[in-house]
Amino acid sequence: MGYVADYKDKFKQLIEIQEKYGIDSEESKKIYEGIDSYHVNTPVVGNFSTGKSSMINAVIGKPLLGVEITPETAVPTEIYYGDNKVYEYDKGEIVERSIEELPLKGLTIQTTDLVKIEFDNEFLKEIKTVNIVDLPGFDTNFELHNRAIDQYLPNSLAYLLVVSSDEPVLKESISEFLKELKVYNMPVYVVITKCSRLDDDELAECKDLLKKLVGKIVERDDVKVACVDSYGRVNVDELKDILREIQSQTGRIFVNKYSKALKQSSMLAEVYLMERIDKACLSTSRLEEEEEKIKRKMDDISIEIEKEKQNFDRQAKVCINTIKERIQSDLDGTIPTISAMIENGTDITEKINSVVRRSVRIGINTEFEPKLKKYVEHISEMITIEFPENELIVDNLGNVLKANVVDEVTKTALPVILAGVGFVLNPIGAVIGGILGVTFDILHNVKSNKKKEKEIDKATKAIVAEVSKQTATSIENEITKYIEKINGRIEQDVLKKKAVLEKSLSDIRIDISIEENTRSQDIEDLEKDLKVIKEFRNDNPEKEEA
Repeated sequence: MGYVADYKDKFKQLIEIQEKYGIDSEESKKIYEGIDSYHVNTPVVGNFSTGKSSMINAVIGKPLLGVEITPETAVPTEIYYGDNKVYEYDKGEIVERSIEELPLKGLTIQTTDLVKIEFDNEFLKEIKTVNIVDLPGFDTNFELHNRAIDQYLPNSLAYLLVVSSDEPVLKESISEFLKELKVYNMPVYVVITKCSRLDDDELAECKDLLKKLVGKIVERDDVKVACVDSYGRVNVDELKDILREIQSQTGRIFVNKYSKALKQSSMLAEVYLMERIDKACLSTSRLEEEEEKIKRKMDDISIEIEKEKQNFDRQAKVCINTIKERIQSDLDGTIPTISAMIENGTDITEKINSVVRRSVRIGINTEFEPKLKKYVEHISEMITIEFPENELIVDNLGNVLKANVVDEVTKTALPVILAGVGFVLNPIGAVIGGILGVTFDILHNVKSNKKKEKEIDKATKAIVAEVSKQTATSIENEITKYIEKINGRIEQDVLKKKAVLEKSLSDIRIDISIEENTRSQDIEDLEKDLKVIKEFRNDNPEKEEA
């Protein structure tokens, strides 16, 4: 874990340099303070009663998680190495619990969002940066399917799919979930619980079947399958090996993350120092010319960015309409299936949820994200200030923006937008229930099969129309909010660059007024600090020990 101390030291040095020259260091401080609490998520997913909680208890070696729970009392729980603390997140309020109170009882997903457990344990210490996330079964609440993707995927390294040997099949909810993971090329490990109930031949057949089923969906032939005996002699050795394998990769993820953050955070300091050194010998009149030049350039950039924003807004509206049409078309295509499900008394909320999410996902991936990426790339080129003698600065500004901002927005756009759509989909369950309630009341007094089919068809079309309407509104709102967020960041970037350039010129004015020997010493200090900053900006993750 030497890389953690290494990056803490680098950020500490960066903050000292930023504060020395009055450069904004708030973002660097936030990153520095978050290094020690860095974790990579490993969500544990599966259907209810597959033995997920018992399996995690066996890995930890202590029954911290309740196993005698109902779907209503299943609450997402994060477990990671720490100082034996428990935090209960109750709809905005954080309640600290004692480790001795575990397993917690009486919690419900209606009142509690999340439980976090920091536990001092030899094995958890061994996988120190892995955050095991025990998610309630997908068949308990379709919202949890969404949450497993939207909340945890952006900072996850792999998912553990738990399947009971009693029922080694993949239900539709799990299959749809795996299809979403495939979009992000997210690795999946399969863990079979209650393995002692099968003999060796049956277990081998079960492992082979699940490897093929999961591999086919995620289009990978290297899916690993582990077995857990949770009765009699508890054996979680294979699962521990998987978690160790995930831990071995967290170092690479950590270094890549903080190397990028270091380069981005030190960019303005480099601009400032290079400007101070480059223009240290300018006369007062030349300095005024430079100030005027920067002002004109920043004004031009603001005008061009505003034009680009308006152009992108027009493109975004076209994307939104296309996504709305896709949702409507896909839902219309499921009307026969939904009608049949209603006739058979099957819950249709999960089916509708998966159709909508698939439509939104495809629409954003194919329509919105490519245009978003081009937009951010264009803006990054505009923000790049032209310095007549400092081409390095120009290259660095452009490259860093493209390497960080573009990658980040395209990675997070879909989960963020889908999360917002998910909030709207949840109340639709009540809408569906209301329409079906009226329909079933009518069907109770109808004897003709044709009239029944007509009423079911009418109810199905009403449900599809309402879901399409609410989802369309939600998509428009969420994409608009996301664009506003991106534009806010762009504006903030422009203002920061303008401020650091103005400050460098202001400080050069002070340099001109001081004695020659003092100025020489100041330039020597500037060059010394610039050397440190350049080392940060050239930070190479491949050289780090992961």
